[in-house]
Amino acid sequence: MDILAQSDLKKSSLPYFEIPSLAGLGWIKHGFLTRMGGVSTPPYDSLNLTGENGDRQEHVSRNKERIAAIFGFNPKHLILLNQMHQDNILVLREPHGTIPSLLEYDALITDYPNTFLGILTADCLPVFVVDQRKKVIAAIHAGRQGTALHITTKVLKNMEEEFGCSPDNLRIALGPSIGPCCYEIGEEVFLPEWEPYATSTRNGKKKVDLAKINIAHMEREGIKTEQISWITLCTCCHHNLFFSYRRERRTGRQLSFIGIVR
Repeated sequence: MDILAQSDLKKSSLPYFEIPSLAGLGWIKHGFLTRMGGVSTPPYDSLNLTGENGDRQEHVSRNKERIAAIFGFNPKHLILLNQMHQDNILVLREPHGTIPSLLEYDALITDYPNTFLGILTADCLPVFVVDQRKKVIAAIHAGRQGTALHITTKVLKNMEEEFGCSPDNLRIALGPSIGPCCYEIGEEVFLPEWEPYATSTRNGKKKVDLAKINIAHMEREGIKTEQISWITLCTCCHHNLFFSYRRERRTGRQLSFIGIVR
């Protein structure tokens, strides 16, 4: 497993993390962005990508345009979802023009170039899947409820059924998310299958490692450890670098995006 730490942060006007194995393919453009480099004011400071939390839409639009300009794509080609913490998957197999925002999905899959799949998070886990041979990509929003519904497993199965993808050809990238150091949940929402990835607390709750649960789900589908890259930073601990709903409640959402360029 390829582990990335804070020292791997690419420092520019928009700091971001890039997965070397994906960048090395030559036909992928991607980034796990931070909260830094935008124009939004507190408590959304500063690179917030949603107006659903109360931020001004003009700030959100300027942030999106800034990202698109620096990474070199049309902001109209960035697809953002109304993430519902469910397991609905949107498959894009043809030119889409301008897709309306607020589509209620938590994962996207495409093989179409110049389409940039965006995931917004503030503690949840963003996941990218890339088929190196078929040139198919997926972006997944995996929070507690999506993880309970095995959304990563369902995306892998969907990629196999719709595009003929094989587990052996996949590269997986996990972005920053809340870690087991900070993610505490009650017994009423804890699933027994998560026990190997959790520790009990004195107050009767559980501290859970969402990233490791999703890794385990993918490994059951044939993904090997060496196919996975993971940015292990906890968004709650590093709230100066990332938005964290658990720590701040009223806050922004950072963008993780991936697209095919040809």
